[in-house]
Amino acid sequence: MSGVIPEGYHGGTTLNPAVTSYDTLSIRIQHQLGAPLVNLEISDEQIYDCITDSIEYFTKWAGYTEEYLVFKSELYQRGVGLKMDDLFTASYEMKTSQTPGVSACFDYDLASRRKVIDVFEFSKGEDTGINTLFTLEQAMSQQIYSSYMIGNFGFDLITWEVLKGFIDTRNKVLALTDHVRFDARTQILRLIPEPRPTHTFLGIVGCYVERPIKDLIRERWVQKYALALTKITIGRVREKFGGTNLFGGGSVSSALLQEGMQEKQALEEQLMTSYQDNAPSTFFIG
Repeated sequence: MSGVIPEGYHGGTTLNPAVTSYDTLSIRIQHQLGAPLVNLEISDEQIYDCITDSIEYFTKWAGYTEEYLVFKSELYQRGVGLKMDDLFTASYEMKTSQTPGVSACFDYDLASRRKVIDVFEFSKGEDTGINTLFTLEQAMSQQIYSSYMIGNFGFDLITWEVLKGFIDTRNKVLALTDHVRFDARTQILRLIPEPRPTHTFLGIVGCYVERPIKDLIRERWVQKYALALTKITIGRVREKFGGTNLFGGGSVSSALLQEGMQEKQALEEQLMTSYQDNAPSTFFIG
């Protein structure tokens, strides 16, 4: 069966787009603005800057993945904290992955590790995290199992809830729950109280990590925003020739600038209010 795509042309879908690089997106933007039939007053480098600006703005509000990193307390430096790069190194999934660019921590287009946007969870392995074999919760669950399977032995689910409530209250009153502070600028994670060198443990850190460039370039919002910025750039260049009569009776129009400004504002409102990858609010008032 013959294909429907013309020879030499590459089609695309939402999950398998034709735009996979700066060059392919630049060519699409130029074609949408009339090239090669119309001369565009813009260079390839300027379009690349528009694309980079779009990605930087997009990752301010969206464009992240949820990752879980292994926390090793012996890596923590008291009084300073723990660099997220150390957690990337300690987490095997972030070092090597079967899906390149999604869970791997290094972005080759940036020549650096992906940055953490925020931390949404921290669990100690000794408490309610990954290792609960020798914890109070494990002993309580065994007692409940005995009450149902063996007979008149152990306690029921109501007692379980009462004890769990007591443990939660005890952790709050005695400040046994670790408070997590994370600085996205320095990528430093701090715990209060800080881990003691004589008491080591493993834990899990849940965090939002920026997607790599190779994934962000595929986002439709990034492509549309780069198109709007390109229109604004061309429009500002054409403003310099406003009122100038061209050969053949034509004139320079600034309509492209206004069109780009309107599209830019609409896309920004869409990103901040209704985009599906928006990170959840970190605090509530009311």
